[in-house]
Amino acid sequence: MMLMIMSSPIMLVLLLGLTLMLTLALGVLQIINTRKISGLHKALDEDSARQEALLRANSGAVLKLGGSLQALEQRVTLTSRRQQELENKDAGSLTYDQASKLIQMGATPEDLVKTCGLSQAEAKLVSLMAVRGVGRPA
Repeated sequence: MMLMIMSSPIMLVLLLGLTLMLTLALGVLQIINTRKISGLHKALDEDSARQEALLRANSGAVLKLGGSLQALEQRVTLTSRRQQELENKDAGSLTYDQASKLIQMGATPEDLVKTCGLSQAEAKLVSLMAVRGVGRPA
């Protein structure tokens, strides 16, 4: 028992020393981990700022492309209308040219109504013009 009592203060000192060393080691590890976490937070903030800048740039580009797309759609619509107008105009000219040629080949106004889709009045007018030589190429 005496040995236990004597060794008790030594054991206490050893345990105290061991506790102090473990406390210091844990403190050092905590400082290291805190610095790592701080570095990770800083990197995350930098990445977040870069991502926000890219998002703003992309948003601006998308808006610009949207405006360009609208302008192109308007131009396509206008071009389509003009093309349709020209096709309609050419279709009418082609009908009268066909009718004139048919009259020269001996067709009657009634034939023109049936084949060219002209009204009776248009067929008579084309027929009269052909007889008088009006509208023939020089």
